[in-house]
Parts: sequence; C-alpha cells; structure tokens
Amino acid sequence: MIHDIPATPAFRDEPTDSPIAEIALRVTVEYPGGETHVVGTATLVAGHLAITAKHVIGDVLDRFGAKKSAPNSAVVRDYMVRLYQIMKGPVYRVWNVYNVWCSAETDIAFLHLGLFKTSKPAGTVEWRMPRLRCMPPPVGQKVIAFGYRESKVDVTPNVDGSYHLELNDKPTTSIGEVKKIYPERRDSCMLSFPCYQVNARLDPGMSGGLVVDEFGAVCGLICDSFSAPSDGEEAVSHIVTLWPMLRTLVSADREGNYPKGVMYPVIDLALGGLLAVVDLSLLNPKDFPGRILPRAR
Repeated sequence: MIHDIPATPAFRDEPTDSPIAEIALRVTVEYPGGETHVVGTATLVAGHLAITAKHVIGDVLDRFGAKKSAPNSAVVRDYMVRLYQIMKGPVYRVWNVYNVWCSAETDIAFLHLGLFKTSKPAGTVEWRMPRLRCMPPPVGQKVIAFGYRESKVDVTPNVDGSYHLELNDKPTTSIGEVKKIYPERRDSCMLSFPCYQVNARLDPGMSGGLVVDEFGAVCGLICDSFSAPSDGEEAVSHIVTLWPMLRTLVSADREGNYPKGVMYPVIDLALGGLLAVVDLSLLNPKDFPGRILPRAR
C-alpha cells in the first residue's frame, strides 16, 4: 500500500525522471519538417503495448486521417504518432505508434509500439508491467493521477535536413479521493461508459494519464475534468474504469503457437498473463462469453 498519500487533495510537479515516467509516456504527433504537438499521456501495460484515452488519439486520427484496418482500428500513415519515455540515467526512448485499436464502448485505445530510437545502445528492452485493477476503487479511497501539462516543443533544423526536438513540460501528480462511481455511465452523451468521479485537479494535457489506487495498481485513465477549481471549491474530474477495455479487439501478435494477424479480445492477454490484471475474478462472466474467468475466493 502507498502510505504517504496526503490526507487532503494535492497538486504537485514531479522530477522529469520520476520513476512513474518509465510507464507514463508523452503522446506526440510529428509531421514532416518537424512540426510537433504533445496531445496527451499514455501508459505502458505490456511489451509493445500502451493505453491512452480514446479521445486523445481519436482526435488525431479524425483530423489527420489513417488507414482503417478493421472496425475501430487504424494504421497510422503520413505522419507519426510517437511516445516519449524517460528512465533513470536519464535514458530516453522514443516509440513509434504503428497500430491503434479503439474500444467500441469506452474512452480507451490500445497503441501498438515499435522502438524508433534510444539514447542507450540497442539491447534487450526490459518491460515494466504495472498491475492493473479493472474495477474502480471504493468511494472514499484516495487515488493518484499522473500526466504531463503545459507541454512546449521547440524544433531546430539541422544542416543535413533533419531536426532536433526539445520537449519541455510539467510531469504532475494530482491526489484526491473517489466521490461517486458510475457502474454503467454518467450520462448518455459525454461520459456514456463506466467511470468514476474524483476531487483531484486535472489540467489540459493530462488526458489519458494513469490513475493509481492506494495499493499501487493502475485503476483508470484520466478522461474528463472541469476547469481548475477556484479557492475553496472542490475539483470535479472523471476517470474511465478499465474493465470494458478488456473487450477491445486487437491483433497484437503473441509468441508461441498463437495464430498471427487475427483479431482477439484483450481479455485473452489478461488470462494468458501478458497483462497483469489483479481482479479478474470480479468480472461478470456474461461480459466475456467463451472465456473461463478465475473464481472469486
């Protein structure tokens, strides 16, 4: 359990190479010539696989286009969606997003990654796989949200036609507690999926960022927030619940005798141990027909 969570809501900046930055990555859009924008935050959940809010990546795909490879999925073309990762050292890694698989029923998208470049000589990538909790924490439990705000990118052309990017932002944690849970939806328009309300302040740019419960498990993604509260007011923000993402169809190839290039639900990755979901026994079997879920103890 995380013991040093403040008793009241808190909003604070973190070091650039904070340990959480190893799994919480900046989502950027880069165009020929170097024009670059930071559009949100993503979380590494398995080897070559990350999640972010669907509206973060959906806005990019809708605006700039992508080749549709299947319903609710796309292959990025003509521009690059990239994730920037910073680890202790510091060591920098930049990941290309090659495929996007969007959930048909919630504000979550899966990103299929390939290494673009790294500041450390190429070698075996040791993946840090966070524990995931697919059900929301109970009302009253404290949570920590993390994302990148106030992002700025400076582009400097090089004489060989390439360019140098300098990215500056504020890695930020926002701490609050769960106030309300919406098991099915908050409303039929904006938040029409399982989510929960927290009193943590969440600024623009933090969309898609991870939310961690008191036990250190990722228990949601940042999806919505009203403007920053004034003095004396309580923040009202919303976090997307993770369990519906397990029904998302992806085609990330697996090792062993699994067929390649076929679509399957993400629950198969969880049941196979490729996603570290700690509360699979709490899922409703009716939501996952044909799958044998662990029984609650």
